[in-house]
Amino acid sequence: MANIIKKTEIIVTRVWNYVTRDVWRVDLSASKRSRFGLDNIIRIIYLAGRGFLENKLSLMASALTYFTLLSFVPFLSLILGIAKGFDAQEYLQAELINQFPGQSEVLNLAFGLVDSVLSYATKGVVVGIGIVFIIWSLWAIVSNIEKSFNMVWQISKGRNIYRKFTDLLAALFILPILLILSFGVTIYLKTTIDSSPILSALSPVMNVVVKSIPYFLSFLLFTLMYIIIPNTKVKLPNALLGGLLAGIAYQAFQYLYINGQLWVNRYNAIYGSFAAIPLLLLWLQLTWTIVLFGAEVTFAAQNLKNYLFERESKHISQRYRYFFTILIMNVVCKRFEQGDKALTDEEISEQYHIPIGIVKRQLDMLCEVGLLSEANSSEDDRVQVYQPAMDIHQISVSLIWQKMFEHGVEDFKMDPNEEYPAQWNALIDMENALIAKGGECLVKDL
Repeated sequence: MANIIKKTEIIVTRVWNYVTRDVWRVDLSASKRSRFGLDNIIRIIYLAGRGFLENKLSLMASALTYFTLLSFVPFLSLILGIAKGFDAQEYLQAELINQFPGQSEVLNLAFGLVDSVLSYATKGVVVGIGIVFIIWSLWAIVSNIEKSFNMVWQISKGRNIYRKFTDLLAALFILPILLILSFGVTIYLKTTIDSSPILSALSPVMNVVVKSIPYFLSFLLFTLMYIIIPNTKVKLPNALLGGLLAGIAYQAFQYLYINGQLWVNRYNAIYGSFAAIPLLLLWLQLTWTIVLFGAEVTFAAQNLKNYLFERESKHISQRYRYFFTILIMNVVCKRFEQGDKALTDEEISEQYHIPIGIVKRQLDMLCEVGLLSEANSSEDDRVQVYQPAMDIHQISVSLIWQKMFEHGVEDFKMDPNEEYPAQWNALIDMENALIAKGGECLVKDL
């Protein structure tokens, strides 16, 4: 027994050392032909797990669980209301129960509430506060989903109100139609198999195809989420990887959740019918956890090459912070002077080998101090490119240093010039000396 424990410890130690140390020593350029090879997959999953913990996304999953509960009945009312227009409400309700068999009790309760909402809405009773609550709950869940994805992608600014409103309307009207069409395809295939002698002979194969539809739909849904929701351009291969891993994890969780009926029955014996609520909360929490982890996987895959020094970048020295800032300004100003296309943060990171986190933080700071400005890319309005915000013949090294040195809040109760004049003047003298030493050297000429 002692030998088994010792061997297990050795194996675990070797695996841990490989994941946290050895795998990072493999040259990325040597594995270009295998972009999603084993080494890169291990790196991506490790970085995604680290990012998930550092960003405290479990708390964000809890917040999304809360807002999902608030918007559950209004969103379901809209879906079933559109389905009712197609005379498909009952069929859609049955399919929702089939897709989420572990939530049948909650869904039946929600269907009753939806019927009440729809019946009142047709009589014109749902007005005023009711409509405001429905709109607010749907807006809140969409805004918080985008905020959580932007947190993963280290994006400081979300969509404007117009884009949020149009995207919300598109999602609310397109998603129910897609659900109805997908369920319609499923029943059409089942009917065709039963009526066609040729397909009946291939029924085992077709049954596998029909049963695989939910897996494909979950994979497709996750992939579309990772492409559309972040306020940046996400490359398709990276979104596919995140959608695949999230889809597999979600279906595995669904299988364990649905087949854990013995545990659920024991829970029901303790809490009775009230057990459906905490079980729903558990299901929502774990589902959002899977969604956010998949977003981290997508982000890590897209920024793998520039993510290797991300841990070190959080402890970067002030000297290197100034160096990277001058380098970024030099790149932007030179490209502007030469009439070249403005770059995105990811392009700056990749072309000049600067960790993506540092690039994003310094670009935000340079925009705040008025040295750079953001503009929508001509290729995709979700993508931001960066260009000088003032005449490049006035942007000197000393100006950049001064803007960075004075960036931030200095409005405190104490007046350092009166209370601590010696210390304050020493600092001002050092600032003036550095500015004078920097002279009028323009950053574009470096």
